Amino acid sequence: MTLNEKSAGQAVRFVTVVLRLLIGGLFIYASIHKVLDPASFAVAIRNYMILPPAWSNIVAISLPWIELGAGLFLILGIQTKPAALLTTGMLGVFLGAIVYAYLIGLDIDCGCFTSSQNSTGRVGIYHIVRDTALVAASFYVLVMDRGDWSVANICRSGGFFGFRRA
Repeated sequence: MTLNEKSAGQAVRFVTVVLRLLIGGLFIYASIHKVLDPASFAVAIRNYMILPPAWSNIVAISLPWIELGAGLFLILGIQTKPAALLTTGMLGVFLGAIVYAYLIGLDIDCGCFTSSQNSTGRVGIYHIVRDTALVAASFYVLVMDRGDWSVANICRSGGFFGFRRA
């Protein structure tokens, strides 16, 4: 292996870990207000007019916990491939909902990081570009992650500082 190949491999590993931590942190951050105020999140879901109104409460209660779990798994490096598959799928659905809302001209908040009461207005191109980049980043993690800096690999290698259990 040449020096350039080794450097390129290290760069890919570094980018993958950074993106894994970024996507994981973003999902945790996005889940917090939804976990604390599922009623407002249910309103945000209803505003998209995609799901039947009766389903919005179930989604508002369950989805934030799924987001929180996927984010934690990505940050800790536990089951990163399934967690990245889950985040990529969720981001794809979120992107589809935002594109739909934009195309039919809904004047709604995306419901991503704030409650519907703190609406910043209409979803727009910014949201579409942002979510497209997030889907791409999450997909990159799904394809490229090799478990670097995961809990399992750290424990196998003797811990952060090389200390092994007796």
